[in-house]
Amino acid sequence: MAQRIKSSKTRKKVPRPPTRLVSAKSDAPNRIGTLQIILDYLNAVIPLHFAEPWDKVGLLAGPRSDICNRQKIRRILIALDLTPAVRDQCVARKVDLLICYHPPIFKALDRLCVLGDTPADLAVELAQNKIWIYSPHTALDVADGGTNDVLSQALGLSPRASLILRQPAEKHLKLVAFVPENHVEEMASAVFDAGAGKIGKLSRYTQCSFRTPGTGTFFGDTSTSPAVGTSGRLEFVREIRFETILPESCVPEVIAALRRVHPYEEPAFDLLVMEAEKTEPGMGRIADVNGEETLETLARRCKKMLDLKSVQVVGSAGRRIKTVGIMAGSCGTVPLQGVMKMDCMITGELKHHDQLAFQAAGIAVIILGHAESENPVLASLVTRLTAAFPASRTELANTTPVADHVL
Repeated sequence: MAQRIKSSKTRKKVPRPPTRLVSAKSDAPNRIGTLQIILDYLNAVIPLHFAEPWDKVGLLAGPRSDICNRQKIRRILIALDLTPAVRDQCVARKVDLLICYHPPIFKALDRLCVLGDTPADLAVELAQNKIWIYSPHTALDVADGGTNDVLSQALGLSPRASLILRQPAEKHLKLVAFVPENHVEEMASAVFDAGAGKIGKLSRYTQCSFRTPGTGTFFGDTSTSPAVGTSGRLEFVREIRFETILPESCVPEVIAALRRVHPYEEPAFDLLVMEAEKTEPGMGRIADVNGEETLETLARRCKKMLDLKSVQVVGSAGRRIKTVGIMAGSCGTVPLQGVMKMDCMITGELKHHDQLAFQAAGIAVIILGHAESENPVLASLVTRLTAAFPASRTELANTTPVADHVL
């Protein structure tokens, strides 16, 4: 089903795509950065909350926080995977920090082997040598200027949007409460102090609410002691309908605050579940190509632009391609019913049955190779860190592909 396009031409150097640079915040940019300053920079340009819930990202092996604040990082090595060869380079080059795209500590560990060759064992050995390990993985895939953006640029494509938009990190609810006019400010202050009323990116707006005057009614039996009016008769009270937003994690504190300051024995309020707006950036990218492009010509262009020995193609070679999805690594988990319409997916890896699913959905596929689709972002990281921390030497690891020849 999958065709392989081969080439015997001389390999050429791949042109490096442009990258978006973000400056590190430092009063002395030419000094050697501490581990904490470099971590702050990485976490700013590659927000860790972008990562998939199952992923292991961030500082996977490191010292106590007080040591992070004072340890100088003089040499940084960037690699796709932690292998014995990468371990040897870290030691030989006297590296202080290894940025490893794939997390070497991923699955639960049953045992550790000193001088072992598994990624987790190697991570322990590096930590013994005070060589710390940071992994961005799926957070870098989603981030602006990350894995999928760099891959798109390397292929000569200009993404116009994310393939799958991202759900917000936390659900929010709307609180609707009804309170007498002369108690609204006291209640508002209490719920705001408990975590409600924050909206906008990074919660830059606080104490946000909407208030509507109206008339509330109640009839309390003889056992009640209403704060307004008397029991045993129908009362009409001037009230304010107070609306605000709150994160799901703050619900207990906000409701407790409301009950504490509300004048009524039985305060009336609603908690409404909000449909969260999906946000950019998200998984993968989508781009338009020249209307004259066929699946075969696009596949050959991908092979040439990335200087690959071969690529796999699923679909009719002469099919016209107008819109492509780009997802480095593997796209087997992509829900075909929940993505933007595309004619072709460019990815790194796709299992046989997933190929059949794409074929059934009428979507062609170009398979570059898992590592081959992720490698371009490594050079981009070297460029970005060199620009941000010129006094710390950042280098790319020398690695040998798992499969380095085609028979």
